[in-house]
Amino acid sequence: MFDNHETQSITKLLVFEFITGGGFSQAALPDSLATEGLLMLEVMIEELALVPAIQITVLLDWRFNQLNLPLNINAVVVAKDQSVYEILPALIEQADFIWPIAPEMDSILKKITALVEDQGKGLLNSSSEAVAICSDKLITAQVLQNNAIKAVNTIQLDGFSSDLIGQWVIKSKDGVGCLNNYLISSEYEFEQVNNKIQCKSDYIIQPYVKGDSLSLSCLFREGKAWLLCCNNQQVEIKRGSFKLNACEVNITSNNMEKYQCLIDLISQAIPGLWGYVGIDIIQPELNDPWVVEINPRLTTSYVGINQALDFNVAAAVLDMLDKEHVIKKMCNKQITVSITA
Repeated sequence: MFDNHETQSITKLLVFEFITGGGFSQAALPDSLATEGLLMLEVMIEELALVPAIQITVLLDWRFNQLNLPLNINAVVVAKDQSVYEILPALIEQADFIWPIAPEMDSILKKITALVEDQGKGLLNSSSEAVAICSDKLITAQVLQNNAIKAVNTIQLDGFSSDLIGQWVIKSKDGVGCLNNYLISSEYEFEQVNNKIQCKSDYIIQPYVKGDSLSLSCLFREGKAWLLCCNNQQVEIKRGSFKLNACEVNITSNNMEKYQCLIDLISQAIPGLWGYVGIDIIQPELNDPWVVEINPRLTTSYVGINQALDFNVAAAVLDMLDKEHVIKKMCNKQITVSITA
């Protein structure tokens, strides 16, 4: 058995994007997640198809079985009456490396990552230990703060007893994107949201920090980090709910050196981060950024990076198995990725 990121020749690669790959084969697809998942999968396939000498297998939900794939990519369709977990272990066994793209909610990404590790297969993602930290926003904040990294103050909802002064955000510990995020501005709004949450230990509350909602697209490897670009998240707040409408990928920022220093610190605090990682931050007008959460997987911003930088992220991740990657950006454009369900 080898280390899951150990250098070895890749011949067979399994790509498993959970939403479009059968994770909801027996249920209705969540519209917003399906839209983002399909965008990521299509770009990933385009990038991987350019890498020579690898055999690529992609899992597809039965509702995506008409997806137009390059000739060198094999599709395994998950049927309507079939659970993806029935076929996933055998597919992992047949592959050399597995690249999972899955949400953190309900420990989905952690379970898939652990399944790959348990079979001793190569993993093109962060370790299950790092995923476990990042999948819980309360633990993430604690780990970052313990390492002198500025993270938004985070309290478990059932332990919240402070006077409600100002605006606060209630969200699930393992939520993805803007799902189950609520902005509250009064005791009345707090009680409304609090009363409809059944398991309060699964939720956190944070002070609402004013500033630009940004994300950092990064590559991580063995305690080191490389900043690809900074992105603006067009988040709409309507009737106390958040909605991500678009990502402006590769925006111009005067804080790039500061952000590189930030991810350097994060790479030391969570050394199991590996491959592509997205980090959500709030950038106040004058002060240093606040880390909101860490996504140990591909994010929606990834969709625009190739077009913005002329940089093949998927190929770079494969290269990282052999060496520390040198980031060569062949162009410098800003690309908007729209999120429409």
